[in-house]
Amino acid sequence: MNKSKITIEHFKPELANDFKTINQAWIEKYFVIEEEDQRVLNDPQKYIIDTGGEILFARNNATSEIIAACALKKWAEDEYELSKMGVLEGYQGSGVGKLLAKAVIEEARKLGCKRLFLESNRKLKPAMKLYQQLGFKEFTNHESRVDYDRCDIVMEMFL
Repeated sequence: MNKSKITIEHFKPELANDFKTINQAWIEKYFVIEEEDQRVLNDPQKYIIDTGGEILFARNNATSEIIAACALKKWAEDEYELSKMGVLEGYQGSGVGKLLAKAVIEEARKLGCKRLFLESNRKLKPAMKLYQQLGFKEFTNHESRVDYDRCDIVMEMFL
């Protein structure tokens, strides 16, 4: 995909449904929607934005369609979680996920983040590869912050 045809946008209330649709698709494909997913996906304004986080979207300018989304959840003044990252099926493998993730990391820096972490699952091979390429390292001495049954790995990077 031609990256010049992609625009990164910040959360606006009218994009909340895109956030939910994109994330529901990958979660339901590989796992099951859990209680915490329901809360966040049904009210991203309350659970991400109003708590000091941000959600970024990738828009395909050729079609004006929102094709990817990723949340940045604030846990502490200098600690954020890269969360709820999803790319619509037809765009997976196109590089849009990497483009969006880089924008989210840059946004984290702007917000004063020193430690950025994520929780994922090792069976999501393309995601694991992407996170490693971006500089995330497995963090083994941890307790999960969010109680998702599907998570079997925590990764972090320091900014």
